[in-house]
Amino acid sequence: MSTLQTFFAAQCALVGDHLWPADAINSVLEDPNYDFIVVGGGSAGATVANRLSEVPEWKVLLVEAGGNPTLNTEIPHLFYNNMRSPQDWAYKTQPDEAACRSYKAKGCAWPRGKALGGSSSINFMFYVRGNRHDFDEWAADGNYGWSYDEVLPYFIKSEKFTGIYNDQNKKYHNWEGNLNVAVDKQSHDFEHMIINAAVELGLKNSSDINGESQMGVMTSQTTTKDGTRFSTARAFLSPIKDRKNFHVIKHAQATKVLFVPGTNIVSGVLVHKDGKDIAINVRKELILSAGALNSPHIMMLSGIGPRRHLEEMKIEVKADLPVGENLQDHLFVPTFYTKPGDKNYYSINNIVSAFTEYILNGTGPLVNTSPHRVISFINTTDPTSTASDMQFHYFVLPPGISNMLDIFHKHGLNDEAYTKFQEMNKEHYTLVIFNTLLKPKSAGKILLASKNPFEAPLFFADYYKDPEDMEIVIKSMKQHSLRLGETQALKKAGFKPAYLDIDACKKFDKNSDDYLDCISRELTFSLYHPTSTAKMGPDGDPTSVVDPELRVRKVKGLRVIDASIMPSVVRGNTNAPSIMIGEKGADMIKKTWLKQHTEL
Repeated sequence: MSTLQTFFAAQCALVGDHLWPADAINSVLEDPNYDFIVVGGGSAGATVANRLSEVPEWKVLLVEAGGNPTLNTEIPHLFYNNMRSPQDWAYKTQPDEAACRSYKAKGCAWPRGKALGGSSSINFMFYVRGNRHDFDEWAADGNYGWSYDEVLPYFIKSEKFTGIYNDQNKKYHNWEGNLNVAVDKQSHDFEHMIINAAVELGLKNSSDINGESQMGVMTSQTTTKDGTRFSTARAFLSPIKDRKNFHVIKHAQATKVLFVPGTNIVSGVLVHKDGKDIAINVRKELILSAGALNSPHIMMLSGIGPRRHLEEMKIEVKADLPVGENLQDHLFVPTFYTKPGDKNYYSINNIVSAFTEYILNGTGPLVNTSPHRVISFINTTDPTSTASDMQFHYFVLPPGISNMLDIFHKHGLNDEAYTKFQEMNKEHYTLVIFNTLLKPKSAGKILLASKNPFEAPLFFADYYKDPEDMEIVIKSMKQHSLRLGETQALKKAGFKPAYLDIDACKKFDKNSDDYLDCISRELTFSLYHPTSTAKMGPDGDPTSVVDPELRVRKVKGLRVIDASIMPSVVRGNTNAPSIMIGEKGADMIKKTWLKQHTEL
């Protein structure tokens, strides 16, 4: 009994309801009027809500479709377990013969967070800001205020960096922000192996993925603290859970933007909670921070989107804008290496022991994402370039990983791929290299499936639509991941190349481009970075949905502040840039309504 009491007390300390803002539905029903309403409590939305409620005269409401983080979301090493859980919207792309062919549904899995913290509560916890060139390119296209030097202060503002303070670091980091960014002092033997192998191939070993240069190989910084995930829920919502002018409603799905009758002036938002529709009024601005998939969905349901599509759906058009277009994502293709290992590595006793050690002592293999923290960036065309076009993640999976976590099943791979991966991994350590395309030429789109707000929209990824994308992926495998097996680092560790012998690709020589093309279309994965569906652009840009101040065009009182505003997807993971967008967007709102710039 004492052990059980200790166990439950530890669990409560980690994810108890006392850590998060209470559901304020009763307050909302009593007085449904707010200065600002933020829809979506994720990477950007939690940040925006925190910063706006810093002004005590403003009454701020955060609307979140999910609930509180859970034990599953907060244990770092269990990140993959969040896929297809209640904390995941569990979206998938539309079937496409050009990609994702080895999935049961012929479409790739696109998980999105459905909880306080949004996707920052279910992601891999990599803290990667992107490349200087990303933001300078945005600014060069007419998006004033979005150059690297102009957005860097907003990255810095959020951060509570745990690395050493020195003259080199202080230009890029902050030790006093909200978001804990861990710099682990020790790395796993497998991580050392991967770094050494990449260095053998000519990559520079960088000490700071978010410093002077992104290029090379390095151990990533992570959004963790003391063995726990540090989502934007922990960083930005938990500290203000008792702030008097700040309310949150949970398990509440925003379904429609409301307008003053006969105008394009936003008056509020319609929210569905506990089986009822609730109209909530906004005095100043409504902010959509529901993410690159859900913000466009809400806008189109509200009459903001492509005229032709909305008229086909019999939705009154409020603003004819290219909402849902320009959809970009980072796809990856896996390369495999294996070495013999103990098939009992993931016995039930070991799993229970690791879980118990984590809950009771905060120690053991579950406390971080090791040995999966190594990332590298290259340019396949110009080795001297400072702008990457490919990124590589490296995951080392112990034998029998499916006994603890069935990765291919979570993604929805078909029986052939699923069975062949299990066989590969059954008695082997499996090194999986994610060959990730950073700057796709291809772009997809989002369309409504119906007017029903509870029916997921249709996601057309259009991977490989531009043939240059496949060319770069194949080139990257030949330059990097397929050459790793030639290094002394991998040979000494005992890793050898391995293949999932997908039937559709057996007719091709494994050393041929035709084989790499085939396997890339069969085993396509998303790195879960959809962006750019409410594109930011300057006045006169017909492809833009929002202006550089993130105001939705052709309507008044509505902004979008999340990854959907990116003109193009960044060269790296998207969580950190989304938080930056939240910081900068909130500052723009303060500047508008307080008539003065907020000092950083």
